[in-house]
Amino acid sequence: MTVIKVNVRNAGKSYPIDVDLESPGLEFKRKIYEATNIPPERQKVLLRGGKLKDDSDMKTFNLKPNQPIMVLGTPLSQKLEKPKEKIHFIEDLSEGERNFNPNDAPSGLVNLGNTCYLNSSLQTLYDIKELRDELKIMQPNSLEIGTQKALVVNMKELFEKMNDKKQKITPLNFLTSMRLTFPQFSEKSEQGFYKQQDAEEAYSEILSVILNRFPKLRSYFEIGMKTTTKCLETHEDATTGIEQAMKLSCHINIHTNFLMDGLKSDMEETIEKSNEQLGKNCKYQIKRSITSLPKYLTIHFVRFFWKRETKKKSKILRKVQFPFQLDVTDLLDESVKEEMIKARGSIYKVEKENDEERVTFKKSKPSDTMTTRDQYTKQREELAKLKKKWLDNYNKALPEGFSQDSGKNPSPLYELSAIIAHQGSSADSGHYQAFVKDPEDVDGERWYKFNDDKVTVVNKEKIQSLAGGSEGDSALILLYRAVGLP
Repeated sequence: MTVIKVNVRNAGKSYPIDVDLESPGLEFKRKIYEATNIPPERQKVLLRGGKLKDDSDMKTFNLKPNQPIMVLGTPLSQKLEKPKEKIHFIEDLSEGERNFNPNDAPSGLVNLGNTCYLNSSLQTLYDIKELRDELKIMQPNSLEIGTQKALVVNMKELFEKMNDKKQKITPLNFLTSMRLTFPQFSEKSEQGFYKQQDAEEAYSEILSVILNRFPKLRSYFEIGMKTTTKCLETHEDATTGIEQAMKLSCHINIHTNFLMDGLKSDMEETIEKSNEQLGKNCKYQIKRSITSLPKYLTIHFVRFFWKRETKKKSKILRKVQFPFQLDVTDLLDESVKEEMIKARGSIYKVEKENDEERVTFKKSKPSDTMTTRDQYTKQREELAKLKKKWLDNYNKALPEGFSQDSGKNPSPLYELSAIIAHQGSSADSGHYQAFVKDPEDVDGERWYKFNDDKVTVVNKEKIQSLAGGSEGDSALILLYRAVGLP
């Protein structure tokens, strides 16, 4: 931690403030708020080097000790007073009190040596409400044995700690059970250090164990597909079948510029297999179409491939743009398309109405006669009422007879909920981070960035940059949630 003192100036007054250069811009804004009573959203901080944003890196501004910083903005009419309580020093606090999270932000997970792949997977899975609920009510049986059962029990324990929103949590027990359950994650380098692993593999393996333990959750992730297989070298009739998949894949080639390009391409493939009529291997074309959709749609950008020259997994750096709202109508089977398009129309109508109310809510100003705490409490209460009203509107728009407990999505619409991104040029190195949308933000502009135990706030602009195109952060896993479902 690098801390310097600067002098913030506003309305002819000067306020000495300590700045942690390792913290994001939002933390500096909060300290300005404490000193000047100007809320962060009203502040205009004049700094050389660019505009101060919530996710700004404070080191980029090259701040000097005692540097004067001008802040423009209107303070609230009623200033908060510091509570008249006895001062407690850090040395006197318990371990739990030292780990208190004053900003009510999500918990970070400590990196235990190349375990960012695991931390990012866990943060993404924690975003799934139904999974958290099942773990919460599960009663661990001390007589049960087995590595998979231990993994689920340790995941329950870990999620309970994350639910308490401690700043930093060490997932040692879960990591230990993970390596016992899946020995491939115990691989070490010649120097004796644990190797970096593939986050997509970790995410999929953990999810498979969870779904084995809680089978009723399977419908929340399972994609139903119809397959049509035809031999390209005979006049045989095509055969149809059904498949179940837990994710959609987006393979990337020189023609892949958008997510839907890759998804459409992956719905068709050509394979070679034995043909009894001709007594030889023949080429077959397989076409797939979606017959049922889950509430949670996992999409995998297939960016890694085996490179013979280096004998390593290399990374495809190509930029592939993805939407915040995804419409998979083009992937649907004709047998369900008409019904789902109808549901989509109803949801679009509700979305328009909700957007109008959202704008009105944002424009509403809190009363200056209320304290900041009361304003915050009232705003949260109003937001909760508004969200309930929106959900009620969606419920009325859903098809008659549809059950939300089915785990299915009645329409082809999804909203982006979480991302696992990879930084670097190889799967065997680099760094993984998770990005999760703040569920309390009505605009979807506010996202949490999980860099192991460091949790910061970023905006939509940062999320859009995860499309790739360089060795920087690029999306590997996208988690979408059905629009209109709680």
